[in-house]
Amino acid sequence: MFKQHLLGTDSSVLEVQNFIVTRIQEIRPDEPGWEHWPDPGQIKQLSNKANGLFHYAATALHWIEDQICNDGMACQNTVFAQFTLLGIGALKALYMVIVTSFEDIAKDLNEIKDEQARAALKLRRENQLCGFKHVIGTIVVLQQPLNISQIIALLADIPNFDVLRFLQRMHSVLIPGTTTSFEDATPQMHKSFRDYIMDGHTPAEFRILRGHAHFVTARSCLEVIIKAGSQSDIVVKYSVRHWYRHLRKAVEGGMTCEDERMWDLFGEIMEEAVISIWATTDLMDLFVDVAAAGWGLLKQPANKDKIQGISNILTTAKVRVRAFPPSPMFVLLTLSRLLVSNLLFPSFAPTSPFYLKPYQKIWNDGLLETWEAGN
Repeated sequence: MFKQHLLGTDSSVLEVQNFIVTRIQEIRPDEPGWEHWPDPGQIKQLSNKANGLFHYAATALHWIEDQICNDGMACQNTVFAQFTLLGIGALKALYMVIVTSFEDIAKDLNEIKDEQARAALKLRRENQLCGFKHVIGTIVVLQQPLNISQIIALLADIPNFDVLRFLQRMHSVLIPGTTTSFEDATPQMHKSFRDYIMDGHTPAEFRILRGHAHFVTARSCLEVIIKAGSQSDIVVKYSVRHWYRHLRKAVEGGMTCEDERMWDLFGEIMEEAVISIWATTDLMDLFVDVAAAGWGLLKQPANKDKIQGISNILTTAKVRVRAFPPSPMFVLLTLSRLLVSNLLFPSFAPTSPFYLKPYQKIWNDGLLETWEAGN
């Protein structure tokens, strides 16, 4: 559980108050109707809530700036009102305001008397929450930095969800102050926000589970690979290199892969044109991670007919490795590295089909065949 240690000194409180005054002057639109906004009492209120905690003030002001950009003058009387009920230095409460501020997600459904309207909003809210978990979860588990435009391209498979608009709404907790354009910026999530959405601080409907995050990211990667055609950009390269890593971590995180689309994707990536795209990665790494995922699913247990799709991927990877074997020197260096790692750091050593069960047997006999022989 993360703890925010308030600075609490007179100097820090004064410094944060001066920072708030300066930032308000920067973000206030130079347009008619904004001359007297906000009033001194609202600035003092925000300063009191921050109580010398710079990250609180910076995040709150960033969020206020986003509301102005999104809603214009309509937000003048509401943005500061959000802070009235928050405790002093209550960063978790501030995060709650931010995560529930997009698309009326916090509106009480019971207030809507019309049943059709209530059902429609409930369905829309479920979709929005799925989108929230997919986008934020992917940012949490990314294996290498991607900028906003690349993340949008990676997550193009999310149905009925405007990823760009959502990221703009979450700007204050994802993008630090930067002079680059929004779509060129790389998300940098503050550790306290990451802790908030993952460690039980946030309501369950907003909580990010690492296994689920890896799962939806693996699925998005496979969608990118299938639709890639002849193009090869950083998003395609990321997807080719990391889909199987995300898959393995998803299964290790408890995901059961009940999603029917994922099983369809395992079949679609076996088309020859698609194989030529994903077979450009390190096939030995792919084999081990996909075998680990398949083995984990069989332990759950999973439908063996569906596991055949994973088994087919492993067979193709093995055939490709045998058809295009790495150089002897590369093999020697790789095996030496793996052997040293296993001897020195057995708990953290990378897995290898040459050394660890059941991967060696899966390599020789096949995934389902190895499972049947041992069970």
